[in-house]
Amino acid sequence: MIRPTSSPAGPGRTRPTVTGPATYEIRVAGHLDDHWAATLDDLVLVRLDDGTTSLTGPVVDQAQLHGVLARIRDLGVPLLTLRTLDHAGTPAGTERPRDLGGRERR
Repeated sequence: MIRPTSSPAGPGRTRPTVTGPATYEIRVAGHLDDHWAATLDDLVLVRLDDGTTSLTGPVVDQAQLHGVLARIRDLGVPLLTLRTLDHAGTPAGTERPRDLGGRERR
């Protein structure tokens, strides 16, 4: 596997590595029932008041992440955001979250 040697994150910014375990938060539109947790690699499902569901938990590698994203796609649930969390459960790095259309979220 070819691994990038650096990431152009910009001054004072870091990006998660593309390999190895990380904790992710995936936000989808709508409320998912708890039984989907097993299908989605036992990520913790939290139904939020804004009508979305947050899926959070450790993902071993990019292959597992792509598998989770494929299952979300197969459910027909709109994917809203994907972000890496640090060990304290807060967003990693200093960048503002972006939506999947590439526009900055405010």
